[in-house]
Amino acid sequence: MKIVALVPARSGSKGFPHKNVARLGRKSLIELAVKVGLACDSVQSVYISTDSMTYETLAIQAGAQSLGLRPRDLASDTAKSVDVALDFLKRLAEPADCLVLLQPTSPMRHPEDISQMIEILKNQKADAVVSVEKLEEPHPNKLKKITSDGFIAPFLEHTSSEVPRQFLPEVFKLNGALYLIRTDVLVSARTFLPQKTLPFLMKGTINIDSEQDYQIIQGLLKTNNIQIYGV
Repeated sequence: MKIVALVPARSGSKGFPHKNVARLGRKSLIELAVKVGLACDSVQSVYISTDSMTYETLAIQAGAQSLGLRPRDLASDTAKSVDVALDFLKRLAEPADCLVLLQPTSPMRHPEDISQMIEILKNQKADAVVSVEKLEEPHPNKLKKITSDGFIAPFLEHTSSEVPRQFLPEVFKLNGALYLIRTDVLVSARTFLPQKTLPFLMKGTINIDSEQDYQIIQGLLKTNNIQIYGV
């Protein structure tokens, strides 16, 4: 089974400018994403997809390969990761069986996580495996919305915030750390979450969407409360 990894890293982030090259320790988030992919024995190669020559050079120096800068229409803030991945697969010279998506802003993962996900995909004959994390609070059943009349109402119909937490169903969120999918399924379904997607449970991860997230993860690193591969 040929497995390749893709690191998507456009340069035009607005909320946290250039967050993909923010540094943890001596390495940028792009470098950390490349390194964790290369450290997994089951992954044959790691590629960078970016609109920035600077980002591309940084990734190549870390060991990644590049098929050239991505098209302009895939470099906007409305571009979807799935479209970036499909464009990459079209340009890939030798077809791959599976694709691992390594988003730089979700650095709390290890090579062993990727290996375990690959084994799950093989042994359980799934189409995809995606990392998730249990969501404790706020539980979706307790969320509210404000109606057009200005009144508070349940965000989800037929739910109540007065039900004790222990009686509520478990819920999980995508943590953004790892997406693994069969490439033929990705092409046909055009989603990283096809029908036969299995969960890979993680905990305690942080996705860096804002400068505050970045400061939190830096603080945890300094106090040795977390470990990030490559830092």
